Amino acid sequence: MAGIDKTYTNSYEEYKEFKDWADKQVVTFFDGYKERVGDYVYSLEKDDFTGRDIPIMNSPTWLDIYLIQNCKSEFVSGRMQGVYNVEYYNSFLNVDLSAKPPSSFHKNRKITIRETENTDSYFSNRPFYLKNKTYDGKKWWLQHDVRDKSGYLFDYNEYTKIWACYEMHYPTYSNTSRLPSLRSIVKHLRKQYLPAGITFNIRGRYVGEEYIAYVH
Repeated sequence: MAGIDKTYTNSYEEYKEFKDWADKQVVTFFDGYKERVGDYVYSLEKDDFTGRDIPIMNSPTWLDIYLIQNCKSEFVSGRMQGVYNVEYYNSFLNVDLSAKPPSSFHKNRKITIRETENTDSYFSNRPFYLKNKTYDGKKWWLQHDVRDKSGYLFDYNEYTKIWACYEMHYPTYSNTSRLPSLRSIVKHLRKQYLPAGITFNIRGRYVGEEYIAYVH
C-alpha cells in the first residue's frame, strides 16, 4: 500500500545514522511474516551526497507507521509530520502492526463462483490455453473488484499468499494472484481473512473467460 513516497536528505551523516538503525529493525505481522526496515532504505555511498537533497527511501504506509512510532531521526520524523496531516499522524501513533485482522474478517467463508454477462459457456474450471505457446495462459487472474461497494480495497502479498486491505496495514505488492482452476480459487479464498459481501474478478487470457467470486 502506498505511503508518502520518498524521504530525502542532503547529509551523508544523517543517512548513515538512519540506515544503521534501520538495518536492525524488524517488523513482525500477525501471521509471523517479517520485514526488515533497512531493506527499504537505499544503499548509498558518501560520494552520492553532493550537497543537494537526494531520495534515500520510498516507504509504504505500514513502514511510515513504524517510523512515526519508533524512529528518532529528525529528518525522517520531520518528513512524516510534513506529509501527513495531524489527524492521520496521530491515528498512526496508536496502530498495532502486529494486530490480527478486523473482527468482522473471517476465514472459511462460503465462496460462490458466478458467471457474468460476458462469460462464455465454452469455458469451465480451467482457463483455455494453447500448448505451443510459452506464456502462462494456464492460470486465472484473481483480483478484488473495487466496485463491490464494500468500502475496502484488497491487494495481494504473493510471498505469503495473503490478501489484505488498507485497514490491516499488512505489506502487499500486487493486485493479482494467479491460480490454475476455479476450485483452487475457492480453496485460496477460504484461507483468507475476508469480510462478507466482497467480490473478486476472475479472468483468463481470452474474451469470455470471466467469472465472479462472491464472498458470503
